[in-house]
Amino acid sequence: MPLYEVAHAAPLSPGQKDALAEAITDLHANRFQVPRWYITVIFTDTSVQTSYIGGHQRITNRITARVRNGSTRSREAFNELCSHINDVWRRIVHPDLPISTLPPRELELAAIYITGELLAGMKFGFPVPVAGAEMAWSEIHYDSFKARAALGDDDFVGFVAELEKKPRFNRCARANIDSKT
Repeated sequence: MPLYEVAHAAPLSPGQKDALAEAITDLHANRFQVPRWYITVIFTDTSVQTSYIGGHQRITNRITARVRNGSTRSREAFNELCSHINDVWRRIVHPDLPISTLPPRELELAAIYITGELLAGMKFGFPVPVAGAEMAWSEIHYDSFKARAALGDDDFVGFVAELEKKPRFNRCARANIDSKT
């Protein structure tokens, strides 16, 4: 389950954070065909953090993603994702600058790092699925997800609603129901 950390020295407004989180979530979910609920985006204000590039103190903005490797996730797919994230940053953080113009250092996205290999993990008490097996994992735990949603857990209310809209999930869920009757 991907974790994106946006470490920013740029003074991001709440609206910019919302827009970046939404865009990163959409990009990852659409690229790897996973529910949006799996994706976490956090923001860390690094404006008072000392960073060095090449031994020289710099103000930087960076995005670091920790993701799961999988046979359906190529280096090219992740490189393309980086390019799209960079485009989104430019559009949201410094939209008035022409593409050919170098942004001020405090607004520039200096780096995007995507690292892989999650050995194990849990999210809300559920073991993290293997990359590429998210929908099968969702089917296995679906009754538990629905129970959490029925208790009013907003995270699970949205997750269950999202799952129920996915045709691939619905076909699998109907097949499971049909086989039990």
